[in-house]
Amino acid sequence: MKKTIQHEKLSVAICGGSGYTGVELLRILSGHPQVKVTAVTSEKSAGKKVSDLFPHLQKYANLTYEPMNKIGLLKKADLFFLALPHGASQEAVNFFFENKKPVIDLSADYRLSDPKVYQEWYGLPHKYQDILKKAVFGLPEIYRSKIKKAKLIA
Repeated sequence: MKKTIQHEKLSVAICGGSGYTGVELLRILSGHPQVKVTAVTSEKSAGKKVSDLFPHLQKYANLTYEPMNKIGLLKKADLFFLALPHGASQEAVNFFFENKKPVIDLSADYRLSDPKVYQEWYGLPHKYQDILKKAVFGLPEIYRSKIKKAKLIA
């Protein structure tokens, strides 16, 4: 994931980019000098330009929401942010993990390391407990060294 040329930007895709978390992530990334958002998904906003729906995001005037096609997204980004509802990220993380792509999951699906606690809180079982064990909670004050090496940050 580390780019070797300092001026080369990291290409990222945001899955679930029209909800509150996804839009806030777009806003934050719009000011990041080393990141280029190359794809953004939304089932309900597919075909619409990001800046048409969110005028404060004019940096993305040429970026259009697309349906979530995980296979198609693989070629578009080096890193994947997931801003999907809980339950939906389980499958997406598994897919990107199998394809050796790093993921930052902003949902709750990999935030709780104990599958029993996850089921208690969210009412559904966690299907990928082997991947769940590899997730690193993204709190840099405590897990900084683990985050640097992680392929899945929750």
